[in-house]
This record gives sequence, C-alpha cells and structure tokens, in this order.
Amino acid sequence: MPAPAETRPAGRLRRGLTEPLLPFAVLALLAVAAAASQRTVMCWASVGALAGYSLSGSV
Repeated sequence: MPAPAETRPAGRLRRGLTEPLLPFAVLALLAVAAAASQRTVMCWASVGALAGYSLSGSV
C-alpha cells in the first residue's frame, strides 16, 4: 500500500468557490433578475432554492 500523499491546504480559488456566500449571491441575483423580467415561476423557484439552502444549514 503506498504512503498517503502529504495534505496541502486548499488554494484561494477553492476556498472562494466553497464559501457559502457565492451560491447565496448567485441565487439572490437569479431571483431578482427573474422578478425584474416578469418570470414568476423562475423567481419563485429561486426563492425556494434560497429558503432550502438556508434551512439546510449551509449558510
């Protein structure tokens, strides 16, 4: 069995992509854009995704 590779800390890009702020911001912008363009179903889907994301404990 080979020896385990040395663990390296996550890079800045990976840390930035795994921050909870990024998906929250994307979903919030999607909800606002959908509401502005009169896309009712997409707006409510975005709001529902935001609620689910918040309730899941990810934030």
